Amino acid sequence: MKFDLFYPLSKFGWFLLAPSHVMLWMTIATAIALSVRRERAARWLAVTTAALFVLLSLSPIGIWLARPLENAYPPPDPPPGRIDGIVTLGGGLDTKLLLARGGAPSSHDGLARLVSTLALARRYPSARIVFSGGAGRFADAVAARLLFAEMGLDPARLTVEAASRNTFENLAYTRRLVRPGPGQTWVLATSALQTPRAMAVARRLGWSMLPWPTDYVTTPRGGLGDFLTEINLSGRLALVDAATHEWLGLLIYRLHGMAGAAR
Repeated sequence: MKFDLFYPLSKFGWFLLAPSHVMLWMTIATAIALSVRRERAARWLAVTTAALFVLLSLSPIGIWLARPLENAYPPPDPPPGRIDGIVTLGGGLDTKLLLARGGAPSSHDGLARLVSTLALARRYPSARIVFSGGAGRFADAVAARLLFAEMGLDPARLTVEAASRNTFENLAYTRRLVRPGPGQTWVLATSALQTPRAMAVARRLGWSMLPWPTDYVTTPRGGLGDFLTEINLSGRLALVDAATHEWLGLLIYRLHGMAGAAR
């Protein structure tokens, strides 16, 4: 597969294979089977779709999928004495909504990594801040410039990479942009779910980075009681989608030589 086809094919593949989408395709198939009077097939599809929904939204499967990813790379303890640069990956800033609302930030999870980056920037005032993500008018990079400025980050400290479309391009383009030197300490800030894939890409590129996970969605450990404290079907289904996306992405990146071997 040519690399220039990877991005559109990966997006289309996820559109087809996301667990929540699979249930939609099965529901449509059920309706088609009923319309052509294939009652037996319709019953099988309906029961299977219902069972899949119960499994994904009423069980802890989303937590079981997400927790190993989020536990894989804890933040450095103790924190490093010096940091030369911080690379923050884009995701979920919804630039279109932000611009439509006159610069008022939305409530998307991507804001958490900006807050973490700003905290790091204040702790390490000489560190270079690099935001990587998105291409086009509504790229996350556009929102990042606005939001960092609103939060008080000196614009002179911020470098924006605004051509990347996925995690591999985030780090490949950013490495080319900043040219990290030997012995420098660079931190990689992104969601805890995405951290294993992002760190695997960094290893593939030969860029030694310290993980700085943000946007946690699970506790480090927990029993059935934690799971039963809140019933949120849509949230649990979204978590299954997000965790599945990362596991599948990590597998595909490794198959295509875009991620280094597991540490």
